[in-house]
Amino acid sequence: MVFVIGGAYQGKLDFARANLAEPGAAIFSCAETTLEIDWSCQVIDKIHLLIWARQQAGLDPQAYLSQHRVQLTDKIVICDDLSSGVVPIDRETRLWREQVGRSSVWLAREADRVVRVFCGLATDLKA
Repeated sequence: MVFVIGGAYQGKLDFARANLAEPGAAIFSCAETTLEIDWSCQVIDKIHLLIWARQQAGLDPQAYLSQHRVQLTDKIVICDDLSSGVVPIDRETRLWREQVGRSSVWLAREADRVVRVFCGLATDLKA
């Protein structure tokens, strides 16, 4: 797995398309209501939104990722980094931020490569 992380609108998906994915690779983009991933796609974008949806549904996002460890091995997983900035006031958003952080730690540990994208520039954190 390749795990790509960075702030919102920093060019993570463009970087993955240009440098990591096969030409014409299918991209699954998570939404705030996504509870399951389409494992037929090579690229999984916005996994932080899947974490939000599973949290809102009372489901453990980390358990879901762990259960699908094998399906993740050949994927490119993209996540917004929520660890910077002002800590949210409301409890649900703080919990989401924590869940994204914990899931990112797990994804980074499981990944063969971790790339941080900032201003469209990629830095390998793990190669």
